[in-house]
Amino acid sequence: MKTKDEIKHEIYELAQKISKASSDKFLTETARDIYEKVVLLKHAPDEEHQVIAKQEEKIVVISEEPVKIEPQPIKQAAIDLFSAEPVPTEATPPPQLPEKPAPKERKEPKKKVDESVAEKLQYKKITDLKASIGINEKFQFINELFEGNMKEYNCAVDQINSFASHAEAESYIGNLENVYKWQADNHVAENFKELVQRRFA
Repeated sequence: MKTKDEIKHEIYELAQKISKASSDKFLTETARDIYEKVVLLKHAPDEEHQVIAKQEEKIVVISEEPVKIEPQPIKQAAIDLFSAEPVPTEATPPPQLPEKPAPKERKEPKKKVDESVAEKLQYKKITDLKASIGINEKFQFINELFEGNMKEYNCAVDQINSFASHAEAESYIGNLENVYKWQADNHVAENFKELVQRRFA
């Protein structure tokens, strides 16, 4: 970019041309050039500012180059290979021992609580034997204990529900065992007896 002094010199030369102008066209073009130079003069920097700008440009060019940062070596303490305990350094903290897992004994009380709840639910008293038997258990009892006869199953359950004591129910179940020949190790029969026992608990 031109300095103010350079632009002033150009305006001075154009002014001399105007004084010697012989045609209107040359006069008009020269006057227009002078006007453009005056506008440039208004925005042109001084010589001092231009020098500073050039210096800044040089600084910018220098700053565009990648700066290499060399890693500083980490100072480590001397390692004593013959000592019993390792000497901790600044870079590496001393190792921490892992936390021991909680002993399994703490889980035992919870297990006992779960078992006691299960036992309470298992031996909880039921008021209606028929309503307490699920649909899967019902068909299992019919097929394995009453030879697939639903009518005899319903009759037996209604009869057990009508008894006033567990002794009467046990006597009736003993007759059912003889009639339908329930085996002693039949777990389905044991489940049925357990439900009857809860009915009279």
